[in-house]
Amino acid sequence: MYFKIFFISVMFVFFSGCASSSSSENIKADKTKSWIISPPPDNASYFYGVGYGETQRDAKSDALATISAKISVEVASKFSSSLTAIVHDGDEEILNETKNEVISKSKKIEYDDVKVKESFNDGKRWAALVEVNRDTLTKTYQRKLNEVDKKLKSEWELYQNADFFEKLKFSVGIKRYLKETDNFFPLLHAINSRYDDSKYTSRYLTYTKQMRKAESNMVFKIKSDNNSKPLASLIRSELSAKNASFSDTNYNALINITTKAKKRKYNSTNEKFANLTFALRETTIRVTNRDKKVVSNVVYKTKSGSSKGYEDALKRVTKYEKKIKKSGIIAFITGN
Repeated sequence: MYFKIFFISVMFVFFSGCASSSSSENIKADKTKSWIISPPPDNASYFYGVGYGETQRDAKSDALATISAKISVEVASKFSSSLTAIVHDGDEEILNETKNEVISKSKKIEYDDVKVKESFNDGKRWAALVEVNRDTLTKTYQRKLNEVDKKLKSEWELYQNADFFEKLKFSVGIKRYLKETDNFFPLLHAINSRYDDSKYTSRYLTYTKQMRKAESNMVFKIKSDNNSKPLASLIRSELSAKNASFSDTNYNALINITTKAKKRKYNSTNEKFANLTFALRETTIRVTNRDKKVVSNVVYKTKSGSSKGYEDALKRVTKYEKKIKKSGIIAFITGN
């Protein structure tokens, strides 16, 4: 930033000197280089940016970074009307995380059909005026959106023909695709103010509503051995937060949790580590439907330590909590 200010200041002094001369050549130079101080404004067809660098290529990259920064500001303002904001309204943690992700991606735009309209070298550094075609950029990201949408449609066809619990399994992948597609909408709106996403978002909202309905119809029964009781309690709590129901008789999915564990201590010069007792756990989460058909089976290997002994280490669920926070409770249960 300091260099940009210095470069513009030098060029301003240069122009002032040119303007004081009666030479037509100097007047022509002043008009030619005026884009450095006052670049063309963006319009409905093009983005413009001025950049600086040791080479012309560096100046071009810097100019594109300037354009990306402008677009990311617009993306941030458009996010509130995006699909994710609507679907997760009220969940501030997810909204902020997703918004930051969308803005971050908008700063790394892939450009095609970039034109260097003007360039100048003062003997030390380059300056470049870059023009980006909005229509070309729109087509690039529309194509990327369509690629993800094609996969999403395929997953949705499988979802519609699945039974109760299998619907939950498919919903994990569908939600990932929905999150991926939603990254495109604020960007496309920022690139093209006339962009219409309704043919996508109306369908995606239908997907979301149907998945929520399926989730509300799920009734679980949870069984566990003694080693797995703390995890069973955690899973029940996480599912309850998703408004799941539970019954020992009238259920449509049985979650059976078993854990094999070994006691282990390690020699160490670190006194704190040496005093820990570890539980090396291999946990199996198997889900069956009412017909006793196995619809999901996943194994997790975790290690937990405690200064209070083996039994306390065995009860610790921090490792499981991290996995659930990262992927969600349904993905944790199914291993998707």
